[in-house]
Amino acid sequence: MEKKVILDVVNLTKNYGNRVAVDNLNFSIHAGEILGFLGSNGAGKSTTMKLITGLANITAGDVSICGKSISSQFEKAIVNVGGMIETPNFYPFLTGYQNLKFYAKLYKNITRRKIIEVVNMLGLTARIHDNVKNYSLGMKQRLGIAQALLHDPKLLILDEPTNGLDANGIREINTFLKRISAEKGTAIMISSHILAIMENLCDTICIIDQGKIVETKTISEIKKKYSKYGSHFIKTNKPNFAGKVIQKMFNINVGVTKNKVLLTTDEAKLAEIIVKLSEYKVPIFGAGEIDYSLEELFLNVVGTKSNIE
Repeated sequence: MEKKVILDVVNLTKNYGNRVAVDNLNFSIHAGEILGFLGSNGAGKSTTMKLITGLANITAGDVSICGKSISSQFEKAIVNVGGMIETPNFYPFLTGYQNLKFYAKLYKNITRRKIIEVVNMLGLTARIHDNVKNYSLGMKQRLGIAQALLHDPKLLILDEPTNGLDANGIREINTFLKRISAEKGTAIMISSHILAIMENLCDTICIIDQGKIVETKTISEIKKKYSKYGSHFIKTNKPNFAGKVIQKMFNINVGVTKNKVLLTTDEAKLAEIIVKLSEYKVPIFGAGEIDYSLEELFLNVVGTKSNIE
C-alpha cells in the first residue's frame, strides 16, 4: 500500500524584488520517508524551508501539509509540523527544561512526561536543568530537535541539525531520526553540508542549485543515472583541453567537471591516455576509478558538462 503524502510542494516560487530565490519547485515527502535537501550555500535550501513553515511569504505556488494548504489553511497545516530552521534560539537564562516547558504551552496536552521523553531520546538528561547560556552549539542543536518533537509532528524539518556535533553525536542523531521515521511514520526533511550524513540517512535526495531543483531521486537511482559520465577520472587544471585530446586520439566520449575529465575505460587504457596527455603537456594531478559517493554525484549534478565546448 502506498504511503500517505505528508508534504506536497507545488510550483513553489519566492522572489525578492527581481531576484528569484526559489524557482518553481515541485517535490513531495511520504510518511516514514527521510528526504535530504542538498545544495551549495545560497542555493535556496533555507528559503525553501522557511516557505514551507510559513516563516516567509510565498510569491507563487503552494505547500500542502497533510492535505492542508499553508496559504489558505495555515493553522490546520502548521500544527502537523515541527521544525528547526538555521540556528535554534532559546532564552539563555532559562534552563533547557524551562525552555521546553515554555514551548510546550504553545500546544495542547503536552505533559511533563512527554517533555522528559524527548529529553531522554536526545541525550539531554544530564544537562537539561542547566541554563542554556552554558550549552555548546551541539547541545543547543539537540534541544532544538527536542523542541520540534514535543507535539509528535507528522512532518519534521531540520536545517543543518548536526552542526556542532562530534562524530558520536551525529551517529546518535542519525539513529534517532531513522527510528522515529520507521516507528512513528514521521516524514523528515533535512539539509546538511556533510554529504556523508545524507548518504547514510536519507531515502531520497533532492538537489537544488540556484533556486531550481536539479534532481529528486533515491541515491541508487542517482548513481545509476550519473554513472554514465564515466567509470574513471583524470584530474587536471586543463579539463576541457584534455577532454578534446582524449576524444580525438582515443574516440572516447567524456564528461567534464570543474577540474576532472570523466570517462569510461579500463586501467590499461587509462595509463595509455595519461601518457598521451603528458605528451600534450597536460598537467595530471590524479587519476583513478570513480567511487560514486554522494559527494561525487553532487559535484557531477551541479557541475558536469556532458559535452566538450
